[in-house]
Amino acid sequence: MRRRNIAALLLATLPVFGLAPAKAKRAPASPTGPVSAAGPAAGTEKRLVEYAGLYLPWDPDSRVTVQRANPKLAGFTSWRVQRTGRYETLKAEAVVFVSNDAKWFFEGDSFLNPSPGPVQSEADLVWIGKRYADLLGGKVRMQFVPERNAGGMKGIAVVLENGFVPVQVPGLVTPDGSVYLAGTLWDFQADPRAERRRRMDLTAQRASGPADAAVTIVEYADMECPYCRFRGRQLDKLLAVNTGIASARRHYKFFPLWTHHTWAMKAASAGDCLFRLAGAPALFRFKELVYGRQENLSVSAIDELAITSAEGEGVARSDYLGCYLRDDSFERVRKDIEEGYRLGVNSTPAYFVDGTQIAWTDDKVMEDFLKTKFPRLKTIVYEK
Repeated sequence: MRRRNIAALLLATLPVFGLAPAKAKRAPASPTGPVSAAGPAAGTEKRLVEYAGLYLPWDPDSRVTVQRANPKLAGFTSWRVQRTGRYETLKAEAVVFVSNDAKWFFEGDSFLNPSPGPVQSEADLVWIGKRYADLLGGKVRMQFVPERNAGGMKGIAVVLENGFVPVQVPGLVTPDGSVYLAGTLWDFQADPRAERRRRMDLTAQRASGPADAAVTIVEYADMECPYCRFRGRQLDKLLAVNTGIASARRHYKFFPLWTHHTWAMKAASAGDCLFRLAGAPALFRFKELVYGRQENLSVSAIDELAITSAEGEGVARSDYLGCYLRDDSFERVRKDIEEGYRLGVNSTPAYFVDGTQIAWTDDKVMEDFLKTKFPRLKTIVYEK
C-alpha cells in the first residue's frame, strides 16, 4: 500500500488532493483568525479552475469545479475544489486558500493554536513543535526561515531529529500565532508545473535514459516501500517495452519514510554512496537487489548487502565505508527529503513528469499520460 510521510501522518486537518476518493476526505478546520476586509481579486474563481487543473495529479478526463468555502485565514479566501475524471481513485475534494491579491495559493494541512499570541521569537512556536514531538516521541526544534515569509505569514521550519540527520518540514504561521500551515505557498499566477520544475534540483543526474530525452520523469521513492517496488518495476517494464518510442530520462530521488521503515535511511545512504563511487547503473542495480529481498531484509542485513554490492561494483571497502552512513551521505538524502516536502510529496512513490504530478493509483494512469507525449506507446500487462 502507499505510505504517507511524517507531515501527512501528523497533520490530517485539511485534505490532500488526489490521494484518496473524495468521500474519504475529512472536513477542514475553521481557523478563527481575523478575515481581511478585502475580498478575492476579480477573476480568482476562473483562475482557480485553471490552476487546480494543472496543480492536481493528472487525470485524462479532468473536470474541476470550485466554490467559496467557510474556513477563514487573514488575507486569504478559502475555496472548496472538487475534481472528477476518468479514474475513481483520483477524485479529489479539498479546501484551498488563495490570497486576496491573487498572488499566493496554499493547499495542505493546518492546525490551530489553542492559546494564540504574537509570534516574536522561536519560543512562540513551541505549540507547533509539541504537536510533532507528541506524535514522534523524539527531539523537535523550531526555527524561523525569513526567506520564506509570504502572504503576510512567517516562514518557519519544524526540525525533526531522526537519529541520522535533522530534517526540516516547511511551514508558515500567522503573525498572531493562531494558525499553522504545513507546507509552502505557491505562485498563483505561475504554471504550477513550471514551478515544480524550478523547485527540483536535478544536477546530481542520478538518472537513467538519454540526456536529451523528450520528457523528464522524477521519482521520489523509498527502497523499503512495497508499493515503490510494485510501481517502480512496472515503470521499468513500461519504458523497456517502449524503447525507441518513449524518450524519457528518469531521475531517482531518495524519500525514505524513516518514521516507520527501520532500514530505509540506511538503504538510501547505501544507494547514494554507490552512485557517488560507481555511477548511476550501480545504484539502480542495488535498488533492484533490495527490491528482490525487500521482505526479508533487516537493519543488519542491509549493511551486508550494501558492502557486498559495493565490492561487486569494484569499489574498495575502505572507500565505501568512508561514505556509507557518513554525514555527507545523509546530507544528500536530507536534501531530497526536504525537496519532496517543499513539493508537497506525502506518499511514495511520487512521480512528476515534466512537472505534472502523476498519482499512480490506477494501473493505466502513467501509461495514459505518456501516451499524450508518445501516441504510439505500447501497453504492458500490469501484475496485481
